[in-house]
Amino acid sequence: MRTPTFSRRLLAGTLAAATLLLGACEKNKTKSEQPTVAVNYALSTVGGAFPNQTTYIQGLADLNATTLDTRNAQEQASFAAMWHYKKDLYMSKFSAPATLTKYTFDPATGRPVEAGRLVVPGANTFSDVQFISDTEAYASVGGGLARLVKFNPTTFVTTGEVDLSRLQRRTGIRSTYYLGSMVRDSKLFWAVYFENTSFGALTDSAHVAVIDLTTGRLEKLISDPRTSTVFSSGAISCFSKDANGDIYVQGDGNPRVPSGVLRIKAGETRFDPAYFFDLKAATGKDCKGLYHFGNGLAFTTRIEDPTDSYEFKGPNYRFYKVDLNAKTSGGALPGLPLIYGSQSSLMRKFDEQNLLLSVNTKTENALYQYKLSDGTVSKKMDVPGLLTGLAKLN
Repeated sequence: MRTPTFSRRLLAGTLAAATLLLGACEKNKTKSEQPTVAVNYALSTVGGAFPNQTTYIQGLADLNATTLDTRNAQEQASFAAMWHYKKDLYMSKFSAPATLTKYTFDPATGRPVEAGRLVVPGANTFSDVQFISDTEAYASVGGGLARLVKFNPTTFVTTGEVDLSRLQRRTGIRSTYYLGSMVRDSKLFWAVYFENTSFGALTDSAHVAVIDLTTGRLEKLISDPRTSTVFSSGAISCFSKDANGDIYVQGDGNPRVPSGVLRIKAGETRFDPAYFFDLKAATGKDCKGLYHFGNGLAFTTRIEDPTDSYEFKGPNYRFYKVDLNAKTSGGALPGLPLIYGSQSSLMRKFDEQNLLLSVNTKTENALYQYKLSDGTVSKKMDVPGLLTGLAKLN
């Protein structure tokens, strides 16, 4: 027969064990129920004046705020361009050696966290990035060496290089730039710009390198004399692909040939001789950038003062609506001021009813909204600096 003392000891031991078990459960519960900050959008802005600029990178749950600040942003010295793949960001600033920095987002705070660096000595910046899969991506570098490297976005290590050296065997070349790209099927299309010793265009043609992804080799260089200077990356787009697989390529032009849009039809690797959209003739002046949203609906920015395309005098670009199918202009977007289009003329699809566009002026840095149903434009939010990147993460 158990004694009262033994029973009390058994009860005490049971209570102690239960207390420990309950404590462990509470700790596990607390750990598993830590708040997770949703990050569905990423945005980058630049503050300051050259050369003392800072890029601010931040993740957002939504775009419902009327004003943004930089309190939850990650800083990167200098002007930096932004690319994204799924939930990760990739930033490149202009500073030797060329460095592409990968960022993920801390689930507890929503802040960007550096997750690796890809460095190419001998170059100053990454000029464009194109993602193929979780394990395959390509990036061009410029400002010194002009190379096209292959890397793994997951492990973030260089895995190879596409040899483009034969493109640079031309008389009179000072530098070669690879700015603007598009992938379709097993082909990679990468814009090529040849600069002469006077810092101008070596030729009066548009050039695009065609790379076979199955072999990793340069297949050919295609050229077209109807426009020239395919030379955009980062926030400014010069490549677009429609639902049929047709690729549209925008050239800036020069004093001898107009800015315009070329087409590479689905299944082909040449410029379509039957298609050319003369942007200068349609809008009245040369244009830069191409943002295509299907069924021919597209936008560009017109350069108002042709003597100041780099905007030393101030904002000099204006958003224009164009139709790629009819090859006509729908005119300037209503109610918008001149913007700093040479640095950022960003447009993105927000949802089925709206597009988002950047408006950067001397007195305003903002994200505006274009309503697809009636073409009206309204401000969505003020942002803390020159808007240079906006991505919907998935």
